[in-house]
Amino acid sequence: MVRNFLFHRVNPERDLLWDPMEVAHFDRCIRYISDKYKVILLEDYTSDPRLFLNDEVATICFDDGYKDNIEFAAPILDRYHCPASFYVVTDCIDHNKPTWTHMLEYVFQYTNRKETDLNFNFLPASLRITHLDDKKARLEYAKKLKPYLKTIAHEQRNAVLEKIQSIYTDVVLPELMMNWDDLRQLRNAGHYIGSHTVSHCMLGTMGDEAEVKYELETSRQVINKQLGYLPGTISYPVGSYNENTKRLSREAGYKIGLAVKQTVYNPHEDDIFEIPRIELYNEPWWKTKMRISNRLEEIKQLIGYK
Repeated sequence: MVRNFLFHRVNPERDLLWDPMEVAHFDRCIRYISDKYKVILLEDYTSDPRLFLNDEVATICFDDGYKDNIEFAAPILDRYHCPASFYVVTDCIDHNKPTWTHMLEYVFQYTNRKETDLNFNFLPASLRITHLDDKKARLEYAKKLKPYLKTIAHEQRNAVLEKIQSIYTDVVLPELMMNWDDLRQLRNAGHYIGSHTVSHCMLGTMGDEAEVKYELETSRQVINKQLGYLPGTISYPVGSYNENTKRLSREAGYKIGLAVKQTVYNPHEDDIFEIPRIELYNEPWWKTKMRISNRLEEIKQLIGYK
């Protein structure tokens, strides 16, 4: 059994909608994990699991490619001699722009506009808002809109996101991402760089096979051009994938596909193209420890909580 731990951002600054992990909390996580488990690269484990038969193994993963990964997380990883795998959105790295999920939340936090126009017929009536009076109303709206957008078709989601960007022109998006020199530095320090697609699209919601292939193949080629190797791992953005996604990932040359699932990885039972990861959050330490041990999911299953 392998525990694959997933992180996104590690940062001392707070965010009202998607709070990064506190630096001290991340330090505590890595110290605790490295004390309990042998921390290795996920890619090393899957290449030859027999090498680790006598070890309790854990891996560290980061999705997206945020600058705070190298500023705050990497020094802590180095302190505890923990290698990690960083799965990056190549278009975000190329242009230093945040993912659509971050853009959505940032816009609603920092715009001063009250008028909006998201009257799409595929949105429920509660989300067809034309007026948001204040920041509190905008934050509450974003908390409802983002999870709903994750449930709809790729084309519909893009239509909403394009409309939002055309409306909220008063917001300048922050430059939060690593660049290729940062990723080379991580690579030279013993970490692994893999793919998180070109644009952070939800692959399982895309009906056009050619678009899925583009996201999978182009991100792989960009990493090869910049870092000198073809990555063997694809991390599915927002944990979105299906059987077609897995097939196309294999055909694109990937050897591993990463989901979330909040549970441990059993290499004897789990599909290597839907390896589960346990995401850790900025929350009380007792709860984080329960996630690390997988006790939280075990309790949820016991009481039938979904």
